[in-house]
Amino acid sequence: MQEPPPGGPRAGDVAPYVEDDRPATLADIRSLRRWIAVAAIWAAAATALAVIALLEANKDDSGDQARAAGELGRVQRQLNSRLDDLESRIDELPTSDDVSKLDDRLKSVEDKADKSTAATDRLSGRIDDLEGRVDDVEGRVEELESSNTGTTTTP
Repeated sequence: MQEPPPGGPRAGDVAPYVEDDRPATLADIRSLRRWIAVAAIWAAAATALAVIALLEANKDDSGDQARAAGELGRVQRQLNSRLDDLESRIDELPTSDDVSKLDDRLKSVEDKADKSTAATDRLSGRIDDLEGRVDDVEGRVEELESSNTGTTTTP
């Protein structure tokens, strides 16, 4: 065993555990039974309070659940409506066959436009050539007119 420190025990020191070899007495057992009964009553009361709190929470949750169910139903209706709108819009979209027909028509128009441009370029060249000829003819006419004014013929 350990000796106590000189000067006696200090504040905060814990007494060493000493095992008691004495058997429990009838009074000890009665006291223990009382404390077990008190603990059991407290446990039953705590359980009852927990059950009551759980039931109250479920009541509140049932109102929340009803609101959540209503909200969920509203969201589902909105989503169904939006899906129906999308499906109808998709049904109205052109098919790949329509797109290929349109592509063929567009190619045809582009080819015709290219041909028209080439024909316009050829005609423009011819018009330029004709304008040059007309200018030459006008020049000759002017020369002839100026040479005729210098010589007069009498009949």
